[in-house]
Amino acid sequence: MDHDRFGLDGMPISCRGADCDPVTGIAFPRVREANGPGIPYLRVILAGLMLVFVGFFAWQTRLFG
Repeated sequence: MDHDRFGLDGMPISCRGADCDPVTGIAFPRVREANGPGIPYLRVILAGLMLVFVGFFAWQTRLFG
């Protein structure tokens, strides 16, 4: 049995994408973004907090002055 082509059950792995299980080859279930729970504009909020964090340490170390 070639372990590069077959899963643990002996069946060929037909799916090789990042959205598949590497052992069995079964595709992971797809979740649409519209149905997923989450905070609106989370990426914008996190990016803003990261900039404040970096800015605070730049100010404390007197990086620009």
